[in-house]
Amino acid sequence: MRVLLTTYGSRGDVAPLVELGVQVQALGAEVQVCAPPDQEFAELLAGVGVPLAPIGQPVRPPVSKATPPAAADLPPRAAELVAAQFDTVAAAAEECDALVATGVMPTGV
Repeated sequence: MRVLLTTYGSRGDVAPLVELGVQVQALGAEVQVCAPPDQEFAELLAGVGVPLAPIGQPVRPPVSKATPPAAADLPPRAAELVAAQFDTVAAAAEECDALVATGVMPTGV
């Protein structure tokens, strides 16, 4: 059985899928997680043996800036993320038996 878990958000969005991935692997399934390509998430997943399919831009840089992104920047960023989800999730989900999507932008799943 192949299972794809996908989210886009902060550690609070990714960490529960890491644990879910570990538990699903323990049941004998092949698991992959689509999540932002932040180094923190890549290391977290690698540490438990769950492969990462990076999706979109890293989350950390925009949210850690002293000045948040301007409101005018948000619609183009959201459109870019939706497009990335369609491409990345569709490819990662090939031949999957189950797909779980969470987070702020499960569009495209």
